[in-house]
Amino acid sequence: MDDSIIFRMSAFSEQGGRKYMEDVVEIRIEYEPTPPPPVEEYPKSQRHGGQEHSEVEPTKQTETIGCHSDGEPAPVSAMWVESLSNEESSGNAPGDQLAEHVVDTRKSVAFFAVFDGHGGREAAHFARENLWDLLKRQRGFWSKDHSEVCAALRKGFIACHHAMWKQLPEWPKTITGLPSTSGTTASVIVIRGAHMYVAHVGDSAVVVGVKENESDINLQALEVTQDHKPELPKEKERIERLGGSVMKKSGVNRVVWKRPRLTHNGPVRRSTVIDQIPFLAVARSLGDLWSYDFYSGEFVVSPEPDTTVMTLDPKRHRYIILGSDGLWNMMPPNNAVNMCYSHDKMVGPKGMSCARRLGCTALLFWKERMLRADNTTVIVLALQDRGGPPVPMHRDEIVVDMATGINHVPFPGTMYNTCEVPKTEHVDAMFFEEDEMCDEPERWTCLEW
Repeated sequence: MDDSIIFRMSAFSEQGGRKYMEDVVEIRIEYEPTPPPPVEEYPKSQRHGGQEHSEVEPTKQTETIGCHSDGEPAPVSAMWVESLSNEESSGNAPGDQLAEHVVDTRKSVAFFAVFDGHGGREAAHFARENLWDLLKRQRGFWSKDHSEVCAALRKGFIACHHAMWKQLPEWPKTITGLPSTSGTTASVIVIRGAHMYVAHVGDSAVVVGVKENESDINLQALEVTQDHKPELPKEKERIERLGGSVMKKSGVNRVVWKRPRLTHNGPVRRSTVIDQIPFLAVARSLGDLWSYDFYSGEFVVSPEPDTTVMTLDPKRHRYIILGSDGLWNMMPPNNAVNMCYSHDKMVGPKGMSCARRLGCTALLFWKERMLRADNTTVIVLALQDRGGPPVPMHRDEIVVDMATGINHVPFPGTMYNTCEVPKTEHVDAMFFEEDEMCDEPERWTCLEW
């Protein structure tokens, strides 16, 4: 029995009222790698490097949707990567029959990620370009053992974080000449067969809309992730154990940046005056290399993700929503999943996508509350029962069958809202007025839900 799933996919990304756009999204759908067959399955002419050996070179057909006209990548991109295509396996080479077998039996894997950057876009863009490849290279990532896959996800996040350390000298410095303070949340889901693996750091949440009974009028929201806030007991204990601290600024708990006073020159000594700056409103992230504690040898703002595994059942699990806090600060999870549910029932073909509906509604709520809208990014996966009735396609949506990959692009060139990403200037946290690091404090106190 085929356990692969089908879903409609849509995404939305908008700068909102912020000076800079630091949200980015990565979407990949690829074939899972296939282990080489035993030696005895190859013809003798292919063994031991014989002259008659013909090796089939894998090629890639790549479709990228959501790019700017000048060729620069947009904040949202979808990519379908196909290896060992049928066109190349139609020749008379000895390896062709093997290649056809590989194409016919390989399953697809889907990767979705939301990165909400702060302190500059460098960390978010680095994660978008490198995290998926680093995850795939970790031992155990392709295992059927869930614990091994989760361990590989954790190792991949940490590997990406340390790779950023090597790039730090190349990132723009702050206006006072300090190394970049760029960092990013990272919420990732990987779908293989009927299983969804989730890994996240920060506060870009993942929510699943669940319908327990067919008679239910509304969906229930299952919050798969928990925001990594500094005031959580386990996070605060970890931060303080590593020599860090948590302080409030304008009513919001923040991880403290302990740094020598800007007028200090030379090595840091016990007598050096240390400024303590309430800096970051999340306790875990990728980047934020300023948080390295030389005494413990660890990062106070941790790059290690929480991981979760779910078995997806399209009859129960109707929607998967990934969003940056620009969405979740304006919309409770239960409202979000039911907005998608009612939207699909009321809006016919060629209407706006679920992701755009959520994103635009969140931006409207920001405006109604007379607040400057945060960068707002949403990915929505609407799961479909393979044997169930078809659901009308909306504009800017793609249907993905995990047995075959992307199989339908209804309106090419209009899949996503794409936003120009301006070049980010870097300043110190104490001067930030436009960034997640220092503008979240007093804004959420007016929200009662």
